[in-house]
Amino acid sequence: MTVDINVIRHLYRYDRTLPLLPTSESEAVMAMRGGAFEPVDSLARERVTFQTTHDDRVTATLTYPAEGGPFPAIILQHGSTGLGRHTWASRPADVEWALEHGVMAVAVDAPGFGSREQADNRGRLMRDRPDLLFRTRDQRIQNVQDLMRTVDYLCSRDDVLAEAIGFCGVSMGTRVGAPFFGLDERVRTGAFFIGGSGPYSGFEVEGTEFADLAADERLLFDLTDPIVFAPMSAGREVIVINGTRDTVVGEGAGERLQEAFGEPKTLRWYEGDHGDVPPESYAEAGAFLVRHLQVPA
Repeated sequence: MTVDINVIRHLYRYDRTLPLLPTSESEAVMAMRGGAFEPVDSLARERVTFQTTHDDRVTATLTYPAEGGPFPAIILQHGSTGLGRHTWASRPADVEWALEHGVMAVAVDAPGFGSREQADNRGRLMRDRPDLLFRTRDQRIQNVQDLMRTVDYLCSRDDVLAEAIGFCGVSMGTRVGAPFFGLDERVRTGAFFIGGSGPYSGFEVEGTEFADLAADERLLFDLTDPIVFAPMSAGREVIVINGTRDTVVGEGAGERLQEAFGEPKTLRWYEGDHGDVPPESYAEAGAFLVRHLQVPA
């Protein structure tokens, strides 16, 4: 089953006149130094919200140099964790990229995670929960639209270079990030960690009371799987990073997605499982994104 790409594009579109109605609240920037959290006075931070589709609101944390601007911006999408956008506090991105590269790091809560957690487990990649199939479909599309709305929001700010917006996604962040990056050409470059394409991101319906949803389960794949959208990256620089022993995405899933991304692309493998991404990989990805966000004079 293959869905016409124009139908897919239509499904992810939204009204361009949708107001943002943003809010902003300043926060202190803290970073782990020598086993303790210390303030980082050279950076500024805001907790922002803005309107997205389906009468929902996006919550994001912006971290950027306290002086200067306008800045390139990198949108950060976390994986499947209840910590949501706060996951980035434990990864060498966010504060580090703002400090080292002078960018605005934009950590976004996905729908159903962090401040937007819901009563069920949609989006959590549990193959034994086909009762969540349609809610998961809606969540994935909502997530992509939320990232597009994040670009809308960033383009409305005077301290952001609208022509220098990048993306970095980890795990689930890659699963929704590939559709976002493929469909939104305003995003100039992308980094995709520990993603894949395979049964791990679908539902097991055969032999269950939901066996009648087999065609819908396949359609969910065709409408949301990153491998459908990865070729749309052609013409924009991407770096794709996977682990050699990833027990979450499964054998072959990372290879399939890496192969599907368009050129130009940089492919990397580290030794380890899903959660073993080394700091050096984040450092390489940060430098890669900034290099390809440079705006010609």
